[in-house]
Formats: sequence, C-alpha cells, structure tokens
Amino acid sequence: MMLIDPQNKLLKTQIMELIMNKQKRIVVAKDYNYSCTKLEYMEDGKLFLSFQCFNFNEIFSIAGNYMIGKYYKDYTREETENGFNLTFSFDAQSAKEEPKIPKNATEAEKAEIQELRQQIRGENQKLFEKVTRDFSQIRRNFYAVAFEQAFDQINKGEGANKFKYQSRENEVVYAIPDKDALNIFYEISFQDNVDRTLANLIITEIIDAKKNVKMAPPISRSNYQSSILKSAFPEVSNIKVDPNSQVITMTLFKAQHFSKNIEQLSTFLQGFRQYLHYHIHASKTYLHSRIIKRIGQFQRSLQLCQFEPEIEKKNEDLFTQSVAKA
Repeated sequence: MMLIDPQNKLLKTQIMELIMNKQKRIVVAKDYNYSCTKLEYMEDGKLFLSFQCFNFNEIFSIAGNYMIGKYYKDYTREETENGFNLTFSFDAQSAKEEPKIPKNATEAEKAEIQELRQQIRGENQKLFEKVTRDFSQIRRNFYAVAFEQAFDQINKGEGANKFKYQSRENEVVYAIPDKDALNIFYEISFQDNVDRTLANLIITEIIDAKKNVKMAPPISRSNYQSSILKSAFPEVSNIKVDPNSQVITMTLFKAQHFSKNIEQLSTFLQGFRQYLHYHIHASKTYLHSRIIKRIGQFQRSLQLCQFEPEIEKKNEDLFTQSVAKA
C-alpha cells in the first residue's frame, strides 16, 4: 500500500463488516515493509487479529509491553498463530443486547425501553469503532510505541533508554534520549537513481521549510561520524558507508514538541520513511503524466499536419550555358 494513513483502509472496512454481519471469514492484508495482518471471525463471535513483520522481535523487546498496556489491554492475547508474531481476540458477544419491547407494554414503558435501546446502540457503536480503530492501525501502533514510550519517560522525568531497530533492508533508525530532548537518526537508502535524486530534493525542501515554520525541530543531513551517534552506538564506526545511503537527523525538544499529543508526533516519526517513499512515487507519477500529455499533444499535432509535395526545381548548369554561348 502507498497510503500513509495510520489506519489500514481495507482492515477498517472489513472489521466493521465482520462484526456487524457476523460473517465467518478470513481477511489477509499485506502492507508495505514486509508486514502482514490477518483477521478471522469465528462462529462463536470472536474476532482474531494476527500481526507479523520482519523486525518484530527487535521492536517488541523495546516497547512491546508498553504497546499492549496502552492499546490492547482490553483484548485477550491469544496463542500466536503459526506464521505470525502476535495474536489478539475480541469477543463481539461482549456487546450489550438491546431489550425487547413486551407486547403488553404501555406507551410510557415503550418510550422508556426505546430510549434505553438507543443508549445501548450508541454504546455498542462506540465499542465497535474502538475495536476497528485499534485493530486497523496495529501496524502504526507497533512501530510508534518505541517513540511514545521514550516521550512518556522523558515527560515524567524518568531515564529513557536509547534504542535502534532495522526499519528496512540496509536502513536503521537510532534514537538517543537526552534529559529534555530526543535525537533521532534515520538511515535512508534508495537503490534507484531516480528515487535517490527525488529523495534528496524532498529532504532539501524539508530542511529549508523549517525557516518558515515556528518552533520547527532542527533537521539536517548527518553521517556516522556524528559525536552523538558514535557515543551512544560505538558500533557505527565500523559500518561500511553505502554510497546510496544518507543519514538524516532531527532533534525534538520536550517543551516545544512532545509535552503533549505524542501520538500524532509518533505517527509521523514511524512513517517518515514511508512519507518519503509516498512523495517520491507521487512525483514520478506526476512527471509520467506530464510526459504522456506532451507525447499526446505531439501526436495530435502530427495528425493535423499537412505536408506539401516536393516540387522539382529545374536546375540549370551555369557552366554548360556559358560554354554554349561561347
């Protein structure tokens, strides 16, 4: 998927449909970056959610318990399904049942029961919307909790731990907390020449744009020789520099950036690499559409052209004429 919305649109529509229609069905959604999510609604009214990604163990060791406590404490953690890393279940039968109206009920009793039914219907709707939100954005929650946990620890004055994880092949994210700030280093690698060029242009625009934004975090290009990075992760000194890679660093401060609303900020941080990927492909699509449009205009111009027939011109041999006159 190329969408950068925190919720998976396919899962969002399918979850509500499965719960409301009580359909016994399996839905599998493969997302970018080698992740996969599976939904399965059983006859007993349970909805199972299974999630898998290539770097699960690495990230779960950083903030797995934090994620479960914050987003999935209301669900049952089941035995992990084969081929996946994590499985939760929701019992749809936990929703309240609407009372039936007796045949001999008075008008006052009918009105009271009808009002109660509306109240229960609203509560059930909120419950199902929460399940839909939590299950459809499990990928966002999983990748964002490492940042959210660090922000929470810094806000509470606790010592946040540094962490790193492999975000993609040949790419690693490093996070180094300070007393009132969090330093983040993104290793970004594009093998395609066009993608790499467009990525450089977009990153340059992001760096320049902070001049026009109030309280913008410091963003710049960096390398593995950064003293902050080498001090926290000495092993980066032994990394062989890839000519297709570059390191982007940003520093977020507690007072300006994450004293509140850490969820929105974490959503951007976990999707920063995909944000670049999305806009690179959007730019390529735009350029291709412009090229196709120009080719179409050129072809129409050729079709409207009227070519003049070639007229043979009589060429006189001046030398021959001069000899004849002589």
